Amino acid sequence: MKIGIFTNVYKPVINGVVNSISALKQGLEELGHEVYIFAPKHPNYKDNEKGIFRIESISLSSKEKYRLSLPIFRKSLKIIKQLDVIHTQHPFIMGNYGSFLADIYNKPLIFTHHTQYEKYTHYIPFEQEITKKFTRWIVNDYANKCDCVIAPSESIKNMLLKQKIKSKIVTVPTGIDLDVFGNPNKEVIRKKYNLGPEQKLLLYAGRIAKEKNLEFLLKAFRIILNKKPNTYLMLVGKRTNKRYLIDLIKKLNLQTSVFLVGHSSLVQNYYGAADLFVFSSTTETQGLVLVEAMAAGTSVVAVDSPGVRDVVNGKNGFLVKESIRDFSEKVIKVLDNSKLREKMSKNARKTASDYSISKMSRKMLKVYKSVLK
Repeated sequence: MKIGIFTNVYKPVINGVVNSISALKQGLEELGHEVYIFAPKHPNYKDNEKGIFRIESISLSSKEKYRLSLPIFRKSLKIIKQLDVIHTQHPFIMGNYGSFLADIYNKPLIFTHHTQYEKYTHYIPFEQEITKKFTRWIVNDYANKCDCVIAPSESIKNMLLKQKIKSKIVTVPTGIDLDVFGNPNKEVIRKKYNLGPEQKLLLYAGRIAKEKNLEFLLKAFRIILNKKPNTYLMLVGKRTNKRYLIDLIKKLNLQTSVFLVGHSSLVQNYYGAADLFVFSSTTETQGLVLVEAMAAGTSVVAVDSPGVRDVVNGKNGFLVKESIRDFSEKVIKVLDNSKLREKMSKNARKTASDYSISKMSRKMLKVYKSVLK
């Protein structure tokens, strides 16, 4: 089978959508299928993998690597005509191009709903309520053009059903490489930051951005630190703004207890080094970092929200309501109980084993075959 994936972002950009596409491509190719990625061209970046078609683009921002694709597909039309399925990752720009080409060449159209788009409208400088409604309309209208919509979790599928999307909706989470995340080198991180076994380490991994609710996490950590002063918090990920969180860290007097690590290509080692993964985002569709942490044997305390509640089940970690007091109490409970941590660690690994790239790619393949019938 030949699958065409249309996306607004791909390498060198690093985020959850890119990780999802990369994992799916790897899994499908291991099953013997041909996968072609259609993504914006990045100046001075050379692809080191096959099947990547770069579309002419212009820069959206001098600070970010995100680019706007232009509708120029001359070099790739030959392969597009041969595709069995077109699978888009966004409901706009490359998603629109994918939809148009699916119509022109009579190809089945699949769309993965990666993002709760209306929770990111603060990046758009217009009246927020109007922007949210317009965003929801765009997503719903696009989804209803598709032969099938992929939800990364059951709770997102339920959310889409409530929005009265008429297309078939199937849940297929993103897969992870268990060989990578299941074998971390935790000692290298603890040695790097001079952390002994008696010092407790909390970890967050993901984008360092407003929608990830990290102000909540820092305020909860302040309470945790008051009761357990030998505890540290690491935030691993790229900041959308270099000054973001700095003032709050100073205000809460956390300068010596919080590490702003930045992006790491060896994030699995940070997962393994942590005593607990802490997660406060309420904007996830799956919470892939939760599964990655669990693969490393690290249990979780997370704010209850869509996507997150599909992964955290009380046995592999705790879900709590969005309350700083409740969140900090649960974190302290896990840190104080080594037997509980050990039990949750075993259950976390069991949970992660269900999210292998191979399993998720086979699920996606069934969806592709269903729309070809």
